[in-house]
Amino acid sequence: MSDSELQEQFMKLDNLVDHQELNDELQSLDDLLGELQEEEEAAPVKTPEPRVHWRKRDIDGNIVYARPRSSRNQSDKADHIQKTDPPINAPDTNCEVTFAPETVECFLQDLQHSLSDISDDEASPLGTSRDPLPASSSWSTRQSLFSERWRTEIPRLVNTAVAQGNVATRICQQCGSNPAAVWCCDCRPLSFFCAECDVSMHTRHVLHNRDATTPGFYQPLPPTTFVVDKALSHCGKFWFIPDKICGCSSESLRLSPGKTVAVITMNGRYDLSMPELSWAAGVVDLNRSDYWSATLHFATIYATDVFFSFEEMKMAAPRLSCQAFVRMLDQRTVRFGRTGKISTDSFQKSFF
Repeated sequence: MSDSELQEQFMKLDNLVDHQELNDELQSLDDLLGELQEEEEAAPVKTPEPRVHWRKRDIDGNIVYARPRSSRNQSDKADHIQKTDPPINAPDTNCEVTFAPETVECFLQDLQHSLSDISDDEASPLGTSRDPLPASSSWSTRQSLFSERWRTEIPRLVNTAVAQGNVATRICQQCGSNPAAVWCCDCRPLSFFCAECDVSMHTRHVLHNRDATTPGFYQPLPPTTFVVDKALSHCGKFWFIPDKICGCSSESLRLSPGKTVAVITMNGRYDLSMPELSWAAGVVDLNRSDYWSATLHFATIYATDVFFSFEEMKMAAPRLSCQAFVRMLDQRTVRFGRTGKISTDSFQKSFF
């Protein structure tokens, strides 16, 4: 075989090798394109998120703008002047919420589920909602819980107060042997007395407020009334008794009711008697004991605590009248089983 023929054979062989390599490269490219198409088909389609534009409104439904009206008007004029500016893809101001078309149906379904959850929460009773708000983060929740607990607690408090007014058989807390006949709200904590202990205690403390328990209920007693043989008995009660008058022994002195006086304290009016001995109490003696005479003949006597209390209430409530304060003292007089009215003019003159 000549050299020319060999050269031709080699050239044909080279062409065949090049053609085979080209076919292999094309086949690999086809395989790569097929794999890419399969991956694209298998990948999930991402839907664009809805574009939401919320508008703030007041309780009447009117739109609340973040800028004042003057700046809005200036910005509107500037928009009309600059007509040559390129358009801006902004949401429509007449529409509060805008969505992409392909997500409208999904958004409506989510909105319907949310509304159904809200209606279920409103229909469920207090404390049984599926996800209740913590009481520490919601003022309305705390108020509703407080009201609920208070409504459930009121019947128990009322029953306790009513049961407290029931007069039960008690023993005197002074002697510990006789049945109690009087309850004194100023002798706490040992406030139950038999008839004998009541006389010995409250001849010295005439301004205490007492209730008789013998009628089967708590009956307010004036200071001049005692319980004798389970019945109410009237006797003179001395109000102002000094510790010592003269050098005579206390056993040799006899007390008798003297001039009637009306003693007024923060608990109202007390109708009592001055003691009558060889010595008589005067205005100076009353002043030394923190009392103030309303008249020259001291027919009405005020405890100085009444004036201080009225002054403090007047400072806290300047519109409080003197007449209203005196009427309050009259109500306290009736509250503790006593009678008599307090003169507004007498109180006003004594105060000023």
